[in-house]
Amino acid sequence: MQVLVVNKVSHRFGKNVALNDISFECKAGEVTCLIGHSGCGKTTLLRLMAGLLPLQSGEIVLNGSTLASPSLMVPPELRSVGMVFQEGALFPHMSVVDNVAFGLRNNGAKERAREWLARVGLSDYADRYPESLSGGQRQRVALARAMAPEPAVLLFDEPYANLDVPLRRTLRKDAREIIRETGAVGVFVTHDPDEVLAMGDNVVVLDQGVMVEIGTPQTLYEAPKSRYTAELFGDPQMLEGVLHDAGVTSPLGEWDRSVLTDPTMANGPVMLIVDANQLMLHTDGNGLRITHIDSIGGLSRVTFRGGLEDTSLDLECPRHLDADIVVGSHVRVTPKAGAVFAIQIFSN
Repeated sequence: MQVLVVNKVSHRFGKNVALNDISFECKAGEVTCLIGHSGCGKTTLLRLMAGLLPLQSGEIVLNGSTLASPSLMVPPELRSVGMVFQEGALFPHMSVVDNVAFGLRNNGAKERAREWLARVGLSDYADRYPESLSGGQRQRVALARAMAPEPAVLLFDEPYANLDVPLRRTLRKDAREIIRETGAVGVFVTHDPDEVLAMGDNVVVLDQGVMVEIGTPQTLYEAPKSRYTAELFGDPQMLEGVLHDAGVTSPLGEWDRSVLTDPTMANGPVMLIVDANQLMLHTDGNGLRITHIDSIGGLSRVTFRGGLEDTSLDLECPRHLDADIVVGSHVRVTPKAGAVFAIQIFSN
């Protein structure tokens, strides 16, 4: 089984710390997503994996063999690593089939290239040139070129960021299937949480060169352990509250401590952070009054007011509740277990 290990990797550009003590593993047939805001270090980390930058501290290991350390740098062409760039980076003077065959070093290169063009649905485009292709077709060619040498690791540097949403979904699905079928290690850089949820088996969250959190997409979406992660994966509500022995006092009512990501937190004033999608609406309550309802697809967006601070909040809920929720009715709102991240507020 292919395993890519990033062990205590740090990197600087002058005085700027791009990466600080990053460690995680990527497994065969899985996609590990690196996500964070611009400048978080995700692209720097990808380039270190590819061998496009010398490693200053730590090590990168593939199947027990060191690819990079401060004293060793295996050349990119000897790493068994393929890379798909944001713009495809095809050679404009080469035909499509020659682009795909470029990294192959044997007499069957053209045949192998045509096999991969068939795999990505571009058999009829082999003799065309990149300028005659659409953006999505160019990215398919780039994927075929990266996979033709059968690399152990496939790196993606936000390759679908500039494509239309339907095409982006299709290409993500195709790339994920190829990684699973070939058993390659996939590493996908993105700033889009939707791509993480669609592509990722595991997610590494980066912020200013620091690894904030690591986990599955579902775990990070439903139960983030940091405000940064909560804001990346959703539209969190920020509510001031108070922790006490019996539970949590919030502007939306009293909650049990089980709603917290850390139920053992000390008593006192806190900032409560919860994504609206992690809140449950109960029609047996009498505390919050519904003021507006918008139906969107299979969901209803409900706005209500009330609570300790006359709080206004939007909440999406299944349409099947429509019979019970109408403007003017009163409801009760509670978070799912482990869905609320709390930050203690210390007075000056």
